[in-house]
Amino acid sequence: MALTWTTEDFDRLSWHDNALYGVRLAVADPEAGDWRSDLILEIDHIVEWICASAPDQRVRFRVAPARLVFHDTTDLDLRLNWGDSGAQTNLTEASIDRIERARVQDQKICLDRPYYRWAIEMNWPRGGRIAFGASGFTLTLLADPALSDQQVLLPAERARRLSSA
Repeated sequence: MALTWTTEDFDRLSWHDNALYGVRLAVADPEAGDWRSDLILEIDHIVEWICASAPDQRVRFRVAPARLVFHDTTDLDLRLNWGDSGAQTNLTEASIDRIERARVQDQKICLDRPYYRWAIEMNWPRGGRIAFGASGFTLTLLADPALSDQQVLLPAERARRLSSA
């Protein structure tokens, strides 16, 4: 199994129900001659959905902590609203429904390669969306996948897997 996927693998990948637990910006440093900005998402990537046969009918998952980095990022529109609980409930991981892309024809960022408008539509929080421009992505597993009854790693399990990787 590959530990890293790139933009060329887009049509073969699914991010449905992947948990999003971290967002980071790696911004450009023009003083150093670096004009590249990346959007970095820390996710629990579901590598495989395992559908059991009768009589169990239980679905299990192979899940790994992963880093999804979008390169040459522009025009970030981040909309994640958990609502107003009156300060009564904690945050939970966000959940990705799907990632879509459309080619940008008249772009001035990456003249030597294709550039895309990306949209990450969220299951949770409802109506959540992350939209931006980027030349592509790199998805890297940070530890081996774990077999789980859940689509998300519990924080302690994630930390343990990351520290032993």
